[in-house]
Amino acid sequence: MPTFAVNMKHPPESCPMFDAEVRKRFKEAIARRQEVAAKHEIKVLSGCTSILEHLILFVVEAPSQVTVEDYFIEVGLASWNNIEIKQVRLVEDVLRTL
Repeated sequence: MPTFAVNMKHPPESCPMFDAEVRKRFKEAIARRQEVAAKHEIKVLSGCTSILEHLILFVVEAPSQVTVEDYFIEVGLASWNNIEIKQVRLVEDVLRTL
């Protein structure tokens, strides 16, 4: 299954750290992420954040980029983040082909 790197960035004024409504939506999104991922046949490999850069990073396996888009819309993270999705290869997979 293809692997995608998902980079999300938001402005400081809509950061969950500083905006109570966005914080509530962020907690709801994180609580639902595995349930919604299963619905979209997505496997979340990793998720992390750089708080002061207002950056959220995910690595997922998914059938297609459209599926990834649908997932982040439904889970709610697209409502306050600009999202960039790139199909990538795991380094381990590249090493096997060398």
